[in-house]
Amino acid sequence: MEELRVKNLSELQGTLFDERFLGKYAGSIMSDPTTALVELVANAWDAYATEVHISWPERGKKAFFSIRDNGCGMTKSEFSKRWRTLDYDRVTHQGNMAEPPSGLPGARPRRVYGNNGRGRHAAFHFSSPYKVITTKEGTRCTFSVSQGTLNPIEIDLEEETAGDFDSGTEILGLSPIGSSLAPEEVRSILSTRFLLDPQFKVTVDGISVTFSDVPQDQIQELKVDVKGLGIAIVRVLDSSRADRTSKQHGIAWWVNNRLVGEASWAAFVDKVIDGRKEEAKRYSFVVEATFLKPEDVLPDWSAFRDESANWKIAKPAIHERIRAELAELLSAKRSITRNQILQSQATKVQALPKLSQDRWTGMLDALIERCPSLGDTQIAQVMDILANMELAQSQYSLLDKLHGLSPNDLDSWNSLLEEWTIKAAKEALDEIARRLKLIEEIRQKTASTLTREVQDLQPLFGQSLWIFGPQFESIEFTSNKGMTRVVNQLFGLSEEGSLRRPDFVVLPDSTVGFYDRPSFDHEHNQSGVDTLIIVELKRPGVPLGSREKNQVWDYVKELRNKGLISSDTYVTGYLLGDSIEKQESEPLRVGDRTIIRPMLYNTFIGQAEKRMLNLHAKLMDAPFMIEALKAAEPVQADLLLDPTLQ
Repeated sequence: MEELRVKNLSELQGTLFDERFLGKYAGSIMSDPTTALVELVANAWDAYATEVHISWPERGKKAFFSIRDNGCGMTKSEFSKRWRTLDYDRVTHQGNMAEPPSGLPGARPRRVYGNNGRGRHAAFHFSSPYKVITTKEGTRCTFSVSQGTLNPIEIDLEEETAGDFDSGTEILGLSPIGSSLAPEEVRSILSTRFLLDPQFKVTVDGISVTFSDVPQDQIQELKVDVKGLGIAIVRVLDSSRADRTSKQHGIAWWVNNRLVGEASWAAFVDKVIDGRKEEAKRYSFVVEATFLKPEDVLPDWSAFRDESANWKIAKPAIHERIRAELAELLSAKRSITRNQILQSQATKVQALPKLSQDRWTGMLDALIERCPSLGDTQIAQVMDILANMELAQSQYSLLDKLHGLSPNDLDSWNSLLEEWTIKAAKEALDEIARRLKLIEEIRQKTASTLTREVQDLQPLFGQSLWIFGPQFESIEFTSNKGMTRVVNQLFGLSEEGSLRRPDFVVLPDSTVGFYDRPSFDHEHNQSGVDTLIIVELKRPGVPLGSREKNQVWDYVKELRNKGLISSDTYVTGYLLGDSIEKQESEPLRVGDRTIIRPMLYNTFIGQAEKRMLNLHAKLMDAPFMIEALKAAEPVQADLLLDPTLQ
């Protein structure tokens, strides 16, 4: 019965989840103790808790894990929706500000830490399953939460009790997993992230997290002499690694042991550093200045008063000191980065000539100095690219091209490389360029009666069979010189007249090219000609009519008489010119295997552009098209200036 019930449930559910799904989905939130710990405390912050109490399951001792806060708590329906929804969007459903509980009169809304709803999965790092006891509006609900097999998260309501309860949420480990971190290490991790607001208290095993928990190499105390006011104390906190966001980092201004506004890098309009940068997600500054008083602050403590004389003097002085300290911190960090990159690139750089080595090292120093916003990974990637450029034949010409690109161009290029390999993109673009240049050259040579020699066109059309249709795309179509000799004999032409270009026939008013594809017998031996394409190009000014169609049919008959093709050979003849006689635009069909089509040069070019998806007009600003147009201009100019060249 149980197996049948599970089967029926899975059929109703449709989508099933492997038991490993949640761990992969949550990533470091469930696998890394530091990330998991920070996420759980951040959840308490987002619930507008002012107190968070953690009982820590240190490995080797009696394992017990719980985290309890006095935040807003959740109703039964709120908990069920938020805990069951993967990627619950906190900002969409609740806004980006947390409202204080009713028991905190005068408290201001607090900017939340979370957004994507994954932080709650952090509890599975410490216990699976676990229990949640949450209270809101006088009702306490107890849930058990476990990782399911049919669903990523299984939730059961164990108890719902009404009474005079304080709001808040507690997570209890039912099967606690001992951690290698000691309680003092936990306090150390939290001290660099959750000490910016003195009204937010965190304890671990009953001991409060304070500045004394910050490791000595991760805290620095600066004394800033603000002229005319006095000494301000600025504590610099280094979390030792960048977090996923800059929230719980930034500049915190304290007055009378109370946070003014919120801790951020956009500290009251004057942004000290871009919050997206790596260092903004790692460092924090706590400013305490006894010369700043509550009267310098707005009544709701959201900011300092604009008219405060003390604030006007203190702000620029302290911000300038913070900027200088950041520059010094980054300088020391960059020195380490430089040595690491020199070591990682040593083999490749040593293969360069001495001059290139010196140039590469100089570029590394310049990059570190002039681009402090680049992270270590980005610097290493750039220097690897520059080392490859030193080895490449084109060297730094690519940089010249990149220098001229707009931000939108760079984004487009990045998108291109996400979908294409360089090799595939080059092969595709080279073929597009070859075909578009070919179309442009044919356009130029057929655009006017000033074209000097129609035979200039025949080699181009030999490369353009694909324009006639997809059935002629095959590379097996090649020029047949034997057929040109037969047609020369048909007209009694001197063989000497076509020695320069024996791949097509030169007639007084046209040229004729023959392009065939072989046929094969059952044993895969070549047995003759399967398909023949005849391309006859008439001089501009010679109209296409029945005589010209019949002339092509004469070629076919002569080739049959000589045994070069058979009655089974499919023959398509194309007559191209700049005009067609009235009533002669229809093709000439002979039997079911020969068709002779008259076509205007303009029609041919239009067909070519359609086959190329009308890219000609879209790519007129491409360098290869600009060069093709420039190459055509002198030819046309010569023809116009000297009509004797026609």
